[in-house]
Amino acid sequence: MKKNPIKSGLRETMAGKVTFLFLLFLYTGVMLYLFWMECYQVPGFQSDMPDYVNKVAGIAGNYEFPYPILFWTARLSAWLIGAKAAMAITAALFNLAAVVITKYYMNREIRKVSHYDDLTQGRQAMTDILVNLLVFSLFLLSNLYSPKNTAFFGFDYAYRCMGIYTPNPFWNATYLATRPFAIICFFETVKVLSEYQKDFQWKNCVLFAVSLLLTTMTKPSYTMVVVPLIGLILLIQLIVSRGKSFRNAFCLCVTMIPTGIALLYQFSGIFTGTNAMGEETGIAIGFAKVWSNYSKSIPLSIIMGMALPIGVLLLNLVFDFKNIKSNRYYWFAWLNYLMGTVMFLIFYEKGFRMMHANFSWGYMHGMFFVFLMTLIVMVRNIREWWKSWKVIFVVGEIAVFCYHLVCGVNFLMYAVLGNDLAGF
Repeated sequence: MKKNPIKSGLRETMAGKVTFLFLLFLYTGVMLYLFWMECYQVPGFQSDMPDYVNKVAGIAGNYEFPYPILFWTARLSAWLIGAKAAMAITAALFNLAAVVITKYYMNREIRKVSHYDDLTQGRQAMTDILVNLLVFSLFLLSNLYSPKNTAFFGFDYAYRCMGIYTPNPFWNATYLATRPFAIICFFETVKVLSEYQKDFQWKNCVLFAVSLLLTTMTKPSYTMVVVPLIGLILLIQLIVSRGKSFRNAFCLCVTMIPTGIALLYQFSGIFTGTNAMGEETGIAIGFAKVWSNYSKSIPLSIIMGMALPIGVLLLNLVFDFKNIKSNRYYWFAWLNYLMGTVMFLIFYEKGFRMMHANFSWGYMHGMFFVFLMTLIVMVRNIREWWKSWKVIFVVGEIAVFCYHLVCGVNFLMYAVLGNDLAGF
């Protein structure tokens, strides 16, 4: 029996609205403070922000940034408040947009799991608050690490995120700026891949194509993962359908032409000729050549970075495969992660940028999406396992989740308090 249903998926209880706005104000304020300190180069706050500020101000530097969305947006206000303030505020707004967009999609997915419209108003309020807590937790989660200068299973990481990696690299504004578009692209990609074979319509691909182009023009790190993955999926489905999906697959590829043109422009500027130091540029192949410089054990680093998602995946494969086998978003998130892992293991940039590990950005996008979908699966696990013997696994999932969250909050606070993240 339905009691006090909130009919629209975009509406929620007053408790949910107040909680979300309060947490959004708090989180955005902290991130704005961090970006502001970095842009004004306050001692202790080290990042790439000064290079971004120079780009906004039109000052030439040693780095190429052929992905203009973030810088174009900052210039809209730079003439009035200065390049430093404009860059800080713009980065904070892009980060805020990612939170709002994630809130929408997580609301949608968790309401399916919880049968939201069948709940009483009180339980709807509790569900809304839970979603808000999960959204902001997602943007704080980090990899697991031990206390500084303490070995973790025999390995002592000089830098407790580099080599392990995190779904939330707070030190890189361009990664954070591309996330709102990447999040939309992730969900829209699953939608178009689910529909194109049976009912391809150009209008259904608009949001997918636009979000893919925008994430590419903000920073192509996610594009480098998702486009090859889309191509691989289309090829497999073409083979399985014995060529019947060719026409619709071709049309879907046409929608990605603007993104392809943008990528060609970006690559021509970065990966041809020589860099500012006169070194040869380009992409090279070498198995774990970069990653192994930062990690003494890559398998252990993967486990430390992905402990919760790996644990939840294994538990559901063993105890509840029926409920996750049809979750396209969940499996697509894992495919993103696996593609990002393969590319990071195989490819690297030539020249002085090699040790910047720029192929790790796609890997971290994959981490973010797996964590996003894992939190949704975890909510269902809690709901369905709480009154059975499986509750012991629920307690384990919550404990590992809290470990990830504590590590992430500590990592962010280390940066906010004016410490150089290179020494974290």
